[in-house]
Amino acid sequence: MRTLDRRRWVLTASVVLAVVAVAALLILVAGADPLVGIRGLVEGISSSPYRIGEVFVGAVPIGIVALTLIPALRAGVFSVGAEGQIVIGAIAATGAIFAVDQLFGGAAPGPVLWITGFVAGAVGGGVTALIPAFLAVRWRVNEILSTLLLNYLAAGFLGWTLRTWLATGEQTATPQSARLPDAAVLPLLVPGTRAHWGVLLVLVIGAALFVWRRSRSSARLTVFATRPKLALRLGATRTQVVYSTMLLSGVGAGVVGWIQVAGVNNRLLNSVSGGVGFSGIAVALLGSLTPIGIILAALFFSALTAGAVGMQSATGTVPASIAEVIKGVLLIGVACIAAYQRHPLAALAPAGAPTAADDGGGGAPPVEPAGEATAGTLVEAEHERGRA
Repeated sequence: MRTLDRRRWVLTASVVLAVVAVAALLILVAGADPLVGIRGLVEGISSSPYRIGEVFVGAVPIGIVALTLIPALRAGVFSVGAEGQIVIGAIAATGAIFAVDQLFGGAAPGPVLWITGFVAGAVGGGVTALIPAFLAVRWRVNEILSTLLLNYLAAGFLGWTLRTWLATGEQTATPQSARLPDAAVLPLLVPGTRAHWGVLLVLVIGAALFVWRRSRSSARLTVFATRPKLALRLGATRTQVVYSTMLLSGVGAGVVGWIQVAGVNNRLLNSVSGGVGFSGIAVALLGSLTPIGIILAALFFSALTAGAVGMQSATGTVPASIAEVIKGVLLIGVACIAAYQRHPLAALAPAGAPTAADDGGGGAPPVEPAGEATAGTLVEAEHERGRA
């Protein structure tokens, strides 16, 4: 195992162990036995097929958001707009599903409605992501600030939507849309649980990104994050990188909006995003920007929420909301890792990627893994072309 990979896993394991220690301390402060609380947490996850299914239900949206953030974070484009993109994607998917079903006279087949929701959600999230991308390219507006502010605009638009054109005709305590047609609901993966076929989408995206990480385009993004001028010579312009990476993350978030509507709630609610967008950033960094690491981190993140109910039942004094406190500690841990590494995105880059310290040349070239197109490979190719 390479030294950089070993360091990634050591840092990640340290954060996980720190979270477990803090959870035990919080349980102790609440007046309960930490061992009883942690056992209740584990039983709350594994006590029944339904509870296991809940872990997958929670991990799917977080995992998709985190996976589709990989290219952007590798390129140093830090977007925090997934929350708003999920909302707009959910609105677009819900409206499109109702419209298409009405065209079919209320008898639209399931696959048609699934494709409609998927495409509409992806378009809604992608278009929303292109707005801050345009601002960043055209006027150099900081993407963190613009995406964060767009989250509030999306939330306001959702509230207006649920009071007007997508409002249900039923008398409800909270604003919501009408229930989706039964054919539009994602089928269950395991009967008796809420786990749906969206789980397979996570695996497909993870496999695609696993292959992509070994490509030249992935290496170019790594070079862009550390040496933009060299990346320009390799064909990676700032406009291209910002637009492409933010579009991909927006499409992923928009698809999550559709999944939350069609696979979990079966209607559009004010809480459709549920903090998934922010959790996805933490999971992406905790998973070291690798598909396998992100999938494992998403399962761990979801397990905290799913198991908190079991902890409350086992102790009788520890509230289920302790899961949110533990997640907060986890976010702090991820932030500490980023600060410790000084340049987190460069530190998470593949071995062989040049850093700012390499500008002057010198030293032995890094050993590159066989079969993987790394930044070092691209640099060497560029030098050969220059000599020619």
